[in-house]
Amino acid sequence: MEEKKRLYCEQIEHEVIMLMRRADFKRTMAGSPPTMDRSAYLLLKWLEQEGDAAIGEIADVFQLDNSTISRQISSLEKKGWAERYTDPADARVSKVHITEAGRTTINEAKAQRQEIYGKLLEDWTEEELQTFSTLFARLNRSIERYRRLR
Repeated sequence: MEEKKRLYCEQIEHEVIMLMRRADFKRTMAGSPPTMDRSAYLLLKWLEQEGDAAIGEIADVFQLDNSTISRQISSLEKKGWAERYTDPADARVSKVHITEAGRTTINEAKAQRQEIYGKLLEDWTEEELQTFSTLFARLNRSIERYRRLR
């Protein structure tokens, strides 16, 4: 790797680590209700966007094993944010759907986070936001691709 590219990669690695350190919204930015951890936020957001899904499908999307997703779904169920039901097409399959309470909770959390990001990025131009969001999404896709190949 040429020297300039190596230095840029080093800077990106440092910034990602700093971002991860600061990204705990519960402690640093109050971006979600105190009872919602990161996995709950991600699962509820995904269920709200994608709709009902089987445990195995959710596990595949998040690249976790079925037992891990099942435990996380159980936590959502205890809070009344999601419910499991038997797939009418295949009684061996459990599906999950977001409840109205879950939908309300995730919408409130998203609104809080959007407000915070709006404040954090208020001095960025629309062009800067577009460029950064495009490149950041590309970085996430590259990470995902690398992870799948390993």
